[in-house]
Amino acid sequence: MLTGQGNYLVIEPATVADADRFAADAPWARADEWRPAGSSLVAKIKGEPAGIVVSATNRVHPTRDPAFVFVAEPFRRRGIGSALVKSIQTRRSMPLSVKAHPGTLTHEFYKSLGAVRYQVCPPERIDTSSVEVRRWALENRREDIRSGDRLSLEQLTEAWTELYEIVHAPWSPTGTRSGLLAEFGPMIQTELDPSRSVFVVRNDRVAAACFVFGTDGDPDVEAICESLDPANRLARADVAACMAEVLVNAGGTPVLFDGHITDPQFFPTLQRIPGVTGKELELLEIPAPGPPVREQ
Repeated sequence: MLTGQGNYLVIEPATVADADRFAADAPWARADEWRPAGSSLVAKIKGEPAGIVVSATNRVHPTRDPAFVFVAEPFRRRGIGSALVKSIQTRRSMPLSVKAHPGTLTHEFYKSLGAVRYQVCPPERIDTSSVEVRRWALENRREDIRSGDRLSLEQLTEAWTELYEIVHAPWSPTGTRSGLLAEFGPMIQTELDPSRSVFVVRNDRVAAACFVFGTDGDPDVEAICESLDPANRLARADVAACMAEVLVNAGGTPVLFDGHITDPQFFPTLQRIPGVTGKELELLEIPAPGPPVREQ
């Protein structure tokens, strides 16, 4: 691997100019310490930026730090990506969390660094112009579904936070409820489309939800669905009704359901919908390096 100065690889804190250099290919690129506990390193060869890595404390999932790596095409397969990851690990105290599709070079790269899978996101793209999909949706649609514009911002934020806790509790513990509400509140206010989000409300409480994000101009509809009462005997039917409503309302626009294979009601329901396409995505953990071994 290249090391040292001059014509060799140099890894240093990324500047704003460095981040701007990679913005087109890595929109997540930031300068080092762009926020508290935010780390960003750039790799340079002969002074030319060759790659960048960014990581930060996860305010929602405190047990792993998300990391993003990019190496420019002319510099790949030269050990630069590995050097960047190993360098950023010296500045992080938690394991790193990354994402990759199985069978890709990115997946192979992370596995070579010791990454292990801790979750799977299944194929989730649904063509709502399909006759079979529309038939399924109409069969599972119900009249008791309530649109999100009939709920307050506080109700929407509370419901989203509760859903998020339920989905992630078994495999990626979340932070405190107050911290989650503070983190999610601005997102729900600015990114959620309440008019296209749908809910089952029972006894004045949200029992199931399908949150839709984005705008009418987006090429796809992104939706996240689950029961907020997953042990209830009606939980799966509630989730199916919410998903069906979103599919019908999409009017031919593809819907991307973002979820995991461990989601208690969403994933079994997704498996019943015909013609689901897309690629499986794995969430991977790169373990934190252990303490140095002292020579005896």
